[in-house]
Amino acid sequence: MGNKIKIGFLIGSSEIGGTEKMILTLSKNLDKNIFDIVFFCIKGQGKFTNKIKDEKFKIYVTNFKKNPFSFISLMFYIKKEKVDILHSFLFVANIVGRIYGKILKIKGVISSQRSTDPWRKWYHWLFDRITKNFVDIIISNSYTAREVLVKKGKIPRKKIKVIPNGIELPEKKEKIDKDYIAIGAIGNLRKAKGYFYYIESAKLVIEKFKNVKFYIIGEGEMREAILKKIKKENLEEYFILTGYVENVYEYLKIFDIFVLSSLWEGCPVSLLESMGYGVPSIATNVGDVPYIIENGKDGFIVEKGNSEQIAEKIIKLIKDKNLREEIGNKAREKIKKYYSFETMVRAYASIYLEEFDKKRIKC
Repeated sequence: MGNKIKIGFLIGSSEIGGTEKMILTLSKNLDKNIFDIVFFCIKGQGKFTNKIKDEKFKIYVTNFKKNPFSFISLMFYIKKEKVDILHSFLFVANIVGRIYGKILKIKGVISSQRSTDPWRKWYHWLFDRITKNFVDIIISNSYTAREVLVKKGKIPRKKIKVIPNGIELPEKKEKIDKDYIAIGAIGNLRKAKGYFYYIESAKLVIEKFKNVKFYIIGEGEMREAILKKIKKENLEEYFILTGYVENVYEYLKIFDIFVLSSLWEGCPVSLLESMGYGVPSIATNVGDVPYIIENGKDGFIVEKGNSEQIAEKIIKLIKDKNLREEIGNKAREKIKKYYSFETMVRAYASIYLEEFDKKRIKC
């Protein structure tokens, strides 16, 4: 192949969560002989933009909230870079990316759907419908989110491709010996993660077991509210909030049980990471969790917003070490087979090549 295909990743976030981890994995593993990657961020500086720079990718950072006029300057940056494909992530970036694609006549315009987004108001869906003809493909990381786009966004099903998240599976290390059972949760501290239910479930567990510690790995706007909730329930001695952690596997080797208490999701990366490390996991029935976990075999599924069910499954796993090992081993094998980063990267590369070829033929 002659010239490389230039892909512009338009990002609506500056911090690191599941979406950002996936983008980094994708960027680092796309074939550099075929693809050239440049980043455009609309949310200002943060851990994610710093990580992009550390990985030596070219990036343009703007902040639409602080300077709305940067919408114009970013459009000129994209035009200057002559991207062949503009691929956007998260709602505002998706809408902006479609508008840029239309104005600049970019060869391929791709949006992403990363969750089921129950927070959206009627006008969010209106924007989706108005701009849906400006986008060539929408890539959803979950089948559940695809159905939401079809139903609420009136997006034609044929325009939506599903590519589940994939992770770089680490070598499983021996667990660290402790004199307590470690239960952990990973994710940005925001409403979607349902941490209040996780805390309430901890209170129920502690009524039966005192030799436990509950971890929360992540940072976000709900940190103070979460700390107040922990204090209100008199659980300070049982909880550890680590803040943002660069390498979650340093904590997964401590965890005996993982809990995803989310109220909504797409294809949760933290769940894939915990299962991939062999940690027995409990997750709410949101997004594609029912596709990922076979309930009772390689994990447990509980109702969202149900602290009692979360506590019940934690207690079940605390009581039975053999069950923890059995479920953890089966979970690791499933992630290795179906959710590897190699599978994900190949799927994205295939779509990029297909879109580039279609546009080239039309030209």
